Amino acid sequence: MNIETIKKLDEIIDSIKKDKDYIEFKRLEKLVLSNKELLNKINKLKSIDKYDNNYLELKKEILNNNEYKEYKRLENELYLFIKEINNKLNSLKEMSCCR
Repeated sequence: MNIETIKKLDEIIDSIKKDKDYIEFKRLEKLVLSNKELLNKINKLKSIDKYDNNYLELKKEILNNNEYKEYKRLENELYLFIKEINNKLNSLKEMSCCR
């Protein structure tokens, strides 16, 4: 990639970091990670068979946490957005102007 492309990518990253959804995502991430009870439930969920009734009940409990639910929604949006950027960057790499 040339210098111009790298600078533009840095601008995009800075712009994302200033976005209200990204800021909210980071805030919620801290809340979720500091909620020991919620983290224990998430870890327990990983060890339960998905077809077990306890799994469904525990999953409902976890998803009843609005902060966690919003965190996962924003996480998904950010993931898809970053994937889109990566796809575009990969296509640019193939072009001679960015080599």
